[in-house]
Amino acid sequence: MAKLLAFSIVRVVPPPFKTAYAGGIAESDSGERMPVRVEARYFSCLKIGLTGEVVKRKTDFGELNYFVPSISQEARRKVALVTGGTRGIGKATTLELAKRGFDVCITDVELSDDGRQLLDEIEALGVKTKFIRSDVSNFEEVERMVNQVGSEFGRIDVLVNNAGINLDKLLLDMSPENWQKVIDVDLTGVFNCTKAVLPLMIDQGGGRIVNLSSMSALDGAVGQANYAAAKGGVISFTKNVARENAQYNILCNAIAPGCIRTRMTDAMPPGMLKERIAAIPLGRRGEPEEVAKLVAFLATEGSYITGQVISINAGEYI
Repeated sequence: MAKLLAFSIVRVVPPPFKTAYAGGIAESDSGERMPVRVEARYFSCLKIGLTGEVVKRKTDFGELNYFVPSISQEARRKVALVTGGTRGIGKATTLELAKRGFDVCITDVELSDDGRQLLDEIEALGVKTKFIRSDVSNFEEVERMVNQVGSEFGRIDVLVNNAGINLDKLLLDMSPENWQKVIDVDLTGVFNCTKAVLPLMIDQGGGRIVNLSSMSALDGAVGQANYAAAKGGVISFTKNVARENAQYNILCNAIAPGCIRTRMTDAMPPGMLKERIAAIPLGRRGEPEEVAKLVAFLATEGSYITGQVISINAGEYI
């Protein structure tokens, strides 16, 4: 064991990015003092006298000593914020993260009976949960919601931008209002939530952002000009957020689901749905829980994955 005697945060700027770590001095039980580095993810718990372990790691710049805080002092339950988290893929994601030990905050425009049942299910798992009404297309509402989560939960480790709507019509029949409404929720909503969460993630030393896009963004689905444009924007936005914020230990990725069993595909005419399923090599729709497991992987693993768009479509778009 070792004790942290002093530290300071160091920022290195190799344009156009910068990296951050803490440099300090640690003292072992035997009284030996040594220079150490501390990773950015531990910034939120750093203090003089913190105990932990000093480990040697090979880096691109040679072998260095790293101070790793004791689990008992560093450990705190991680917090996930899921937008549109009361049904479909959002509901499955919320449950999957709760099962993995996350405290979860859900936001949506309303709390349905299904949403109330979901809150009961999560509480039965022994984790903390909260529902906050918020329209993701309204930045002021989103900012208040994020501040409330930060105040009550102390941090936001994972943001899942899942909230979305679709108002499908052929472009010739699509009104400007239908175009704008989908853009406001499905694209601007992702911007609003990400912008509001980033300062908190930076201060705490990092985080994960997972954006739900769609295969419609890649194949230009007929009747979904507004939806495809919004979800395509989410992909480009994801890459930008990943580039700009890797320096803060924030990873951002997108998932592009194919034909998943949701209200959207349930609403397809039977003949159209049958044709769609016939084009899927696995011969079935995906389940929301299958997408949720991919979201959870990106939220908990994949520490060298950022700026990527991962398709989950059972080979429909091979």
